[in-house]
Amino acid sequence: KNTMSVEEHIYQHGFHIIDNFLEKSDYHELHTLIQSLDDKGCFKPAKIGHQHDKTQNISIRNDKILWLDEQSEHPAVHTYLRELEKLSARLNQSLFLGLVDYEAHFAIYQPNSFYKKHIDQFSTARERRISCVYYLNHKWQNEFGGELKLYDQADRPLSTIIPQGNRFVCFNSDLPHEVCTAYKTRYSIAAWLKIRRMELCR
Repeated sequence: KNTMSVEEHIYQHGFHIIDNFLEKSDYHELHTLIQSLDDKGCFKPAKIGHQHDKTQNISIRNDKILWLDEQSEHPAVHTYLRELEKLSARLNQSLFLGLVDYEAHFAIYQPNSFYKKHIDQFSTARERRISCVYYLNHKWQNEFGGELKLYDQADRPLSTIIPQGNRFVCFNSDLPHEVCTAYKTRYSIAAWLKIRRMELCR
């Protein structure tokens, strides 16, 4: 069992895993919400690239997303975003990251969906510093696929993480990672903790 704090593990290994991240009631509310939004057809195909350069490329990723700002008044979403803010404050205090903002979206990987190896920092903008994934899948089995694979800066395998419900993963946004093909519908929230853009111009 990992006894390191989130700050220590990110500093030493580049990532950290927290199981039972939210209270069970909040986790179940988020699971119900993402299913209901899916049933209503609220999700759109994800794109790659940054701002005006975004394009859809289903050979790289074929998941569907819905940005969380539209749902931020939902009590369980509000609870989750508050936990992100607490994490940002904690990492700032310990690692002096200068995190001031975040962005987040729901993600659905339907059967045979994937996201090939990539990093979350864009070449034109590096304000994303910490990537976060929170899983909303009941009783996920290994044979369902959909694992998150993390790699180090030298592209060596770092960790393979099963998308178990109420599990939270955070890692440095410059680490290569991929979502393996899912064979059952896979729900999650992806988020990024960000610094100010102006800090990139020093």
